[in-house]
Amino acid sequence: MKRFGFLTVSLIFFLFPACLQAFDKAAYYKSADGKKAEELKTALYKIIGNPAVKSYSSLWTYYYQTDRLSDNQVIDRYSYTKRYFESQNGNAVSGMNKEHGIPQSWWGGGTSITIGSDLQHVLPSETEANSRKSNYGMGIVTNTKWTNNCIKVGTGQAGNNGTVSLWEPADEWKGDFARIYFYIVTCYENMSLVQKEGSNTMQSNTYPKLQPWAYELYIKWSKEDPVDEQERKRNDIVFGIQGNRNPFVDLPGLERYIWGDYKSTAFDLDNYEEPEEGNTQIDATAEFEVERKSMLVGETFQQSVKTNSNGTVTYESSNANVAIVDAKSGQVTANAIGTAEITAYVTASSTYRSARASYTVVVTSDGEEPGPADGNTYVKVTERLADWAGTYLIVCESENVAMDGGLETFDKTANTIPVNIYQQTINVSAETEAAEFVITALTDGKYSVRGRNGKYVGHTTSKNNVDTSDKPLANALSVTDGEAIILADDGYSLRFNNQNGQKRFRYYKTGQTPISLYRRTEAGDAVLPILQQDKVGKDAVIYDLLGRCIGSIRHSGLYLINGKKVIIK
Repeated sequence: MKRFGFLTVSLIFFLFPACLQAFDKAAYYKSADGKKAEELKTALYKIIGNPAVKSYSSLWTYYYQTDRLSDNQVIDRYSYTKRYFESQNGNAVSGMNKEHGIPQSWWGGGTSITIGSDLQHVLPSETEANSRKSNYGMGIVTNTKWTNNCIKVGTGQAGNNGTVSLWEPADEWKGDFARIYFYIVTCYENMSLVQKEGSNTMQSNTYPKLQPWAYELYIKWSKEDPVDEQERKRNDIVFGIQGNRNPFVDLPGLERYIWGDYKSTAFDLDNYEEPEEGNTQIDATAEFEVERKSMLVGETFQQSVKTNSNGTVTYESSNANVAIVDAKSGQVTANAIGTAEITAYVTASSTYRSARASYTVVVTSDGEEPGPADGNTYVKVTERLADWAGTYLIVCESENVAMDGGLETFDKTANTIPVNIYQQTINVSAETEAAEFVITALTDGKYSVRGRNGKYVGHTTSKNNVDTSDKPLANALSVTDGEAIILADDGYSLRFNNQNGQKRFRYYKTGQTPISLYRRTEAGDAVLPILQQDKVGKDAVIYDLLGRCIGSIRHSGLYLINGKKVIIK
């Protein structure tokens, strides 16, 4: 149930416009009968596309009909702050904007074209929330950088794109926004809708248009926050204003016929029923025989995902500059030195649920992967790694301490050892070796973090602490702006508390000091030459100490340049 302060949906009423059109569902959606998946989406596009939208400047006049409670309060899906209409004069309510469900930049901007003024997705919004969510995609925020206790803005995972900037609506609005996204990619199937801020939500096609991670998440949100009376009433009012409807509000669960587990079922309006949870689908399996493949530039390689499913298989590369993959066959062509993750997506069918699997391609000039796993130096991890397996120190740089992996129990104050950080490196010593953590891959892209004491680190409770376990505990790993994120499944991440008397590494839901990961690798014992960044030649072949070939130097530290180890200031 939606909540507006202490007012619930049961107390809401709308003043219906005099122009409200009669709605014959059977006639309106009849041309979609018998269609499945992609054909069904296109049939709906032909029904709801090209709405007779009003001018962008007039939308506040229509919000008085579509987004007003009985006490004149504005319905704001982006904030819990109460604001009120003064009258039906078309004036904007103070402190509020007109916010698009997807950012204007995704279609090139402009409110004079149809999508820019469509009431189905242009909604009243608190001004600051509108600004903070920027041009980001919608997803699960795991590292919150701003919140008004309704929406969250920060970073999170987005499929193969790794950690990206995202915004997340409140639970009571997640289904509403999911259905808005489904509406947008259907009503505007003819538009490119390119997300310029990291192509992590949309694809450059008409179907499925949404990335797999996105439509899977939005289907989940739509189930958890189903259509309610307030959405139905708004849909009716918008129909009376601009002559089209959101079919995902009219037909709950319709998205599963297009992107989900009912894709193989033909749409039948006369016998339409919302998809049941208890269908006969079984879990699909997906795995690659080879988990890591070394390739030369120009070489090709092919392996097909092994699956028990009859769903459609497509392949994607996380870095097409390094390795491009044929979407249908899975054949990989190595383009340039570096690493890429190849992922196979197996779509759901009437029998099987969806599944995915990935493997890593490492492209080199000589077929040898640089960078040993162990050595006499720990090097800061500043970018997302294709393969995190290795030996690490977990470091709070501002305090010059590392988490002690040799403790019998991790959750205690002062669970640290001192370290000396120089040029983003730490020398190996007996003390640091005793405090190391070993990271090992688990399933589904997760990793275990094990101390030298043989105990695993993780978080399974609803309070700030760190668990010490004899069994592996799952963590997601990423790096944002040089800060490492070790994230448990419950949304808590490993951070450092630097308050006096509380100094410790622990899992926290929000706040505290970020950490860094320093990976043990080979740096060499000799005294190394020191260069300024601008003295490195444009044609130089550069490797960082994690064994990755990089195009340019972004940070000071140790590098392998043209086969020689160099300190860059």
